Amino acid sequence: MKSVRVNYLVREITNKIPLRVFVRAFSDEEICPNLIRGVDYVRYPSLNKGLAFTMEERQVLGIQGLLAGSVQTQEEQLAICKYAVDRYKNPLNKHLYMAELLDTNEKLFYELMASDVEKYLPLVYTPTVGLVCQRFGLVYRRPRGLFVTIHDKGKIQRILRNWPESKVRAIVFTDGERILGLGDLGAYGMGIPVGKLCLYTALAGVPPSQCLPITLDVGTNNQMLLEDPMYIGIRQKRARGAEYDDFIEEFLVACTKQYSQTVLLQFEDFALANATRLLDKYKNCFCTFNDDIQGTASVMVAGMLAACRITKKKLQDNVYLFLGAGSAGVGIANLLCDAMVEEGTSKEEAVKKIYLFDVDGLLSTRRQGGVSTVGGSFTPEILQQMAKNAERPQIYALSNPTVKAECTAQQAYDHTEGRCVYASGSPFPPVKYGGKIYCTGQGNNSYVFPGIAMGAIACHARHVPDSIFLAAAKTLAECVTQKDLDVGRIYPHLNEVRYTDICS
Repeated sequence: MKSVRVNYLVREITNKIPLRVFVRAFSDEEICPNLIRGVDYVRYPSLNKGLAFTMEERQVLGIQGLLAGSVQTQEEQLAICKYAVDRYKNPLNKHLYMAELLDTNEKLFYELMASDVEKYLPLVYTPTVGLVCQRFGLVYRRPRGLFVTIHDKGKIQRILRNWPESKVRAIVFTDGERILGLGDLGAYGMGIPVGKLCLYTALAGVPPSQCLPITLDVGTNNQMLLEDPMYIGIRQKRARGAEYDDFIEEFLVACTKQYSQTVLLQFEDFALANATRLLDKYKNCFCTFNDDIQGTASVMVAGMLAACRITKKKLQDNVYLFLGAGSAGVGIANLLCDAMVEEGTSKEEAVKKIYLFDVDGLLSTRRQGGVSTVGGSFTPEILQQMAKNAERPQIYALSNPTVKAECTAQQAYDHTEGRCVYASGSPFPPVKYGGKIYCTGQGNNSYVFPGIAMGAIACHARHVPDSIFLAAAKTLAECVTQKDLDVGRIYPHLNEVRYTDICS
């Protein structure tokens, strides 16, 4: 009877624990829970509950003595984590603590994220992730994704088999050439797909075991990195031309062969020269999208639609000037044009309302650049002139991280007499002007991309149509309440982001 009781308890306990699939490197065979050793329950982040294991669980699973004698609830552990994060003053140290938590207790990490998205999302992703990428050689401790190099051509699918999860449904990959507004960081760009996929789980509920971050290391043209002894990537100039294109195609094909035609493949932080053409080339061949082009566009058009409720004008009644024409700027301009057409204007008239500008003057969408990535480029004189030209000027300082923002929220309100509609790519604290508190909105892609990804995964989509991004923009704009608009916010409160992702 005792043996029967123990077997029953093992089944009961393992059913309660979110068991991640453990896969042998070259096999699809799942390992039976009975083959998991006791120490595995505290070693693997997907199984570990920390001190929340009850005494009965510790005895049955063979982990008694591997944990301290105290038994804590999840809520008690969560309170300790919050206290630990708050003790650190430097955002990088806060990020490193949360990364360590993710590596040890997955469930607790996501509980922490969900408890206060507005507080913890900037530590996991923008703007802190930019600093993480810049110092990736120092903070790199263990692999959280796959590194596939240009030298791996011909054996990419074999490398994919080395990942210990067989049921991958979403892959975020970068070649590291345009990391946020920081430029070419090569293999250091791995922080971006890792952070992005954390948001897939935290905001849309995609199981972590179904997410795979990948860096495609084709070299770097950043001479400082090539000379840096701590650099973890291959030391060569970037591959270009046919060699690069063949590598990308082999990678995409290998992913679909390994994980099915419906695996989601998200391009992330590719330079404009490659981002647009690769998206155009492959969006009808694979289930893929580019968040820098399409996700950013969706979020920004959503903000512009919400701003129309403040200005009492339609999109077509405004003139939009973009500083720079990188992948983000061009993507926003294209979707904005589509939104105007849907309002009822012709495409020819819509195009006349949109201008792109850089240091050399007005430009076409074929020229390279960025959104701007030049901190402080919206000078007081420019802001004051905007206030003269429009009763409610709209100012979008989109560059990341925070130091790259074209202007701060305080500067925008100060130099437009508090009349502007302002949103930024990185978070800014509330602004006081003229006795009123303005809570500015952050045009964060996380409002839409996790939800779009979840939808594509759930319905086993083979393609992600362009129309979905305008639909997501309109839905997000509808989520903005009058209370949000009254305090100057053209996006929902960031703590509502999980709701908006489900809606989108």
